[in-house]
Amino acid sequence: MEMSEIKNYSTTTATNKGTKIVKNGNEIDKNAFLKILMAELTNQDPENAKDSTQFVAQMAQFAELEQLTNLNSTMKFTGAASIVGANVKLNSYDSFGNQYSGIVRSVVKNGDDIIVKVNVVENNEIISKDFNYSDVVEINYGN
Repeated sequence: MEMSEIKNYSTTTATNKGTKIVKNGNEIDKNAFLKILMAELTNQDPENAKDSTQFVAQMAQFAELEQLTNLNSTMKFTGAASIVGANVKLNSYDSFGNQYSGIVRSVVKNGDDIIVKVNVVENNEIISKDFNYSDVVEINYGN
């Protein structure tokens, strides 16, 4: 990379070739890893190909990343399922500014999202409402 191509990466979101820049605090996911691997394979010189052991090592890293991602997802869902029946407070508020709280009735996995169905009081009625599991801020298993 030439000096003229170097930009202030704190404000830039992509390189000159369009590759996204991951900023501090942002995680790189398995799809980003795969894009990097594909870009590397696409842009390599056929007359000076990479060592095949490096390719195999990268594929092994990708497989490990995939397995860890799946394990993390399973553990998160298991944790969410353990709060069914518990009283929770949520990081979500009704139109009057009151924090939602109620009893978790079910947990559903929707793609990468985990949705908790909570019975809450809204307009003096108990209704079932969906929230993202990450919105749960307090769990009370007691009565």
